[in-house]
Amino acid sequence: MAPLTHDGNGHILNTNADTMAATIAIAIAAWYPVRLIYCFEKKGILENVEDDASVIRFINPALYAELKAAQKLFAGILPKLDNAFDAISKGVQEVLIGHASDLVRNTGSDTSGTLISLQGAPATGEAQPTGEKK
Repeated sequence: MAPLTHDGNGHILNTNADTMAATIAIAIAAWYPVRLIYCFEKKGILENVEDDASVIRFINPALYAELKAAQKLFAGILPKLDNAFDAISKGVQEVLIGHASDLVRNTGSDTSGTLISLQGAPATGEAQPTGEKK
């Protein structure tokens, strides 16, 4: 789905694709369990933007606030995270942010990337999405 909208006066607008995806996921979540998956060029949210191995496996609202306050997140990722937290606050069960090459893997229970949830961290300390939700 292309993130193109219009202003009602014939002008095409390029709407943020993450916002479009979150809005659609929220609408679908009224009837189905939803895992929203954001794909981009990194393996997940990085604690150190210079280190691709520094993937943060799990972020809840408290950790997000802490990371933002400490300025540990690259500014470009903030809109994606804001959309993720908006989606889960409105019924989407979980959001997973990862590399586009991991999309198929991230539709199952063995995932790669960063899990965004309102809950506390999974018991193992690893991101373990709830499995059947897509």
